[in-house]
Amino acid sequence: MLICGECSTRNNDGESFCANCGAYLVWQGEQGKPSEGAIARPETDSGDGKTVLMPKLPVPPDHDPMHPPGRERGSERGTAPQRGTKTDQLSSVPRVTRLPGTFPEQEFAGVIRAEKPLKPDTRDRTEPPPEVKPGPSTIPLAAGTPPSTDETPPAPGELICGRCGAGNSRERHYCRRCAASLDEAVAVPPLPWWRRLTAPRPKAPLPAGTRPKRKRRHFPVRLVSFLAVLGILGGAAYAWRGTIDTAVAQVEDRFLSSDMRAKSITASSSQPDRLPDFAIDTFSDRSWAAGVAGNNGDQYLDFAFEREFRLTQIVISGGASKDSNVAIKERRPRNVEVTAGQAEGQSTTERFQLKDKTESQTFNIAADRVTAVRLRILDSTGPEEAPVAIAEVQFLGR
Repeated sequence: MLICGECSTRNNDGESFCANCGAYLVWQGEQGKPSEGAIARPETDSGDGKTVLMPKLPVPPDHDPMHPPGRERGSERGTAPQRGTKTDQLSSVPRVTRLPGTFPEQEFAGVIRAEKPLKPDTRDRTEPPPEVKPGPSTIPLAAGTPPSTDETPPAPGELICGRCGAGNSRERHYCRRCAASLDEAVAVPPLPWWRRLTAPRPKAPLPAGTRPKRKRRHFPVRLVSFLAVLGILGGAAYAWRGTIDTAVAQVEDRFLSSDMRAKSITASSSQPDRLPDFAIDTFSDRSWAAGVAGNNGDQYLDFAFEREFRLTQIVISGGASKDSNVAIKERRPRNVEVTAGQAEGQSTTERFQLKDKTESQTFNIAADRVTAVRLRILDSTGPEEAPVAIAEVQFLGR
């Protein structure tokens, strides 16, 4: 765990920049505190022109950084050696000088280097300085370091750095590789469902000191399972294709059917003032009535349509009117036969039983490519001397 020296944010080991403030952790990060009882010894000259930092020494109990040894408290300059001090003891101490801009307390922190003779300045002061040309108004940002080939690509949900393309967690404010701001970074979109089926699972990080195992070819369990389930569903759909087609047609018939108007209508017989057109005029107070009285199975209505359609339902309103006082004066159909014919000569026949009531009654029928329909009255109920009547007939299809 690296602790940022600027904002004290805890960062994971191996990260170069702070997740909160973007500070460079190599300079600002800390992993432990130095011992409190140690100070740095002054630097010495190794003889080859390089400055060497001497190891740290324990701090004496009476140490005062503002008054190092050789000076008395309250004086600005060191006093002369006391009487009785041997000069050979003083000559063994290396003579040191303070660097420009340093303070006395920094002398014991390792900022003192041994004095050595300065090299003479051999530059020609008579030559004019080189001309300084104006630089660019803005300094372009250097391109970030491209990701290495062995680095894991950004995972879905991570923030993509716009400079170097590295993936960062959602809680970071600065890139973990180049310290660029992530305020306008774009998150990695999630994978579609078809890619998640075949995408490899993320590998767990290896413990420190271990090597990755030898790659082995694994059996594609998920892909084979998906193909097996798909094959089973396809086989079941093929085996039950008839039932599935019927169910789909029923759903379409229920929600997509509409009123199909007949182009023309004819009847086996009619009363002079009770024409067959009254059975499709959408008025319930006008009705068609057969030309003969009594109960016989020779009365029918023929309907013709302009185009082929799929017949799904037929709605019949039996009797002369929806008014029960008027309807009971004439016969009402009780059993009917519906024949839906096609242009090729084929037909579909269904028989339905009506209840003795004045409200409209709906019956389901499934017939494709219908061009004509015959409604035949098989049986009726009511007064024997009265004709059979039908107030309205409606067809639904698509």
